Amino acid sequence: MGAFDSLAGMGAGGDWAKQAAEAQAAADEILKNSGYAGGTADPAATDLASLSADRAALEAQGHEQNRILGVGSPATITIDSKVDTGEAVAGNATYVLNLTVTPEGGEAYPVQLKLIIPPSTLSGYADGTTMPGRIDPADKNNVAFGDKPFM
Repeated sequence: MGAFDSLAGMGAGGDWAKQAAEAQAAADEILKNSGYAGGTADPAATDLASLSADRAALEAQGHEQNRILGVGSPATITIDSKVDTGEAVAGNATYVLNLTVTPEGGEAYPVQLKLIIPPSTLSGYADGTTMPGRIDPADKNNVAFGDKPFM
């Protein structure tokens, strides 16, 4: 009798191969739902170029937003409307947001901003929502939501 034989049938034990297969299937399903063919079970079929491009797009958006939050001047941003572009990045829809930007102490003006928005945060971008934001000092049409850089 092995040292771990008594764990079989207990909550933490059981059929390890079955649990591993179920976990792998769940990971594959997530990848497929995000637009990646092949999944993890078939690395040869995984589109590494798409995975890499999506990661680069998400990182670029995050870095640009953080840069603006670090150097930008304060504003209030209202989301007037948004349109799904039909593009997806890592399973996240890309939207064009029609905004009204009001600089602190200045006149309001319209801006269009293209953003990748995860489904889990989409409700925070409802039409009519007003949030603090920042305006890029080099281009008043380049804005970011928030009041300070994130880490």
